[in-house]
Amino acid sequence: MSEVAKPLPLAVDLDGTLILTDMSWVTVKRVLFWRPWLIPWAIFKEITGKRTIWKLQLASKLKFDPAELTYHEEFLSWLKEEREKREEIVLCTASTHSVAKIIAEHVGLFDDVMASGTGPNLAAANKAAALVERYGAKGFGYAGNSKSDLAVWPDAGEIIVVNAPRSVRKKIEKTANLIFD
Repeated sequence: MSEVAKPLPLAVDLDGTLILTDMSWVTVKRVLFWRPWLIPWAIFKEITGKRTIWKLQLASKLKFDPAELTYHEEFLSWLKEEREKREEIVLCTASTHSVAKIIAEHVGLFDDVMASGTGPNLAAANKAAALVERYGAKGFGYAGNSKSDLAVWPDAGEIIVVNAPRSVRKKIEKTANLIFD
């Protein structure tokens, strides 16, 4: 009798995938709008390639309740079912680790959090490299939604598209294993 293959570890993007917003914008609205004197500093950090610095410093000032975020309910229900099947599900995001950890703890489905810290912003090719280093090429499933995720999916052994704009969906839907609108 043949053995059924175990599902791959699953990496789940945060912004636009698990939640239907972008935590960078939440941070900007909740921190910068109330501290406008920080805007020139944040812009300077962004244009000089130091995005992770401004993200970390603004995240340290961010106060939010993860229950107030809007989650992709159909995808979240599917993730809850996958929790029973998969040995590992990680939240893998370009958001800061402190913000991602709060959301991961609220959701209660993740074994670990991979997120931006003091090193490179964990997006696009940087995210792909981190996942390949951890799991090997084609050794993980990846659920994402954005243009930057197009750099991750070629290395994933399972492609899950969630809430993607039409332009992204057109580029990936032929190779996708599962699509959530």
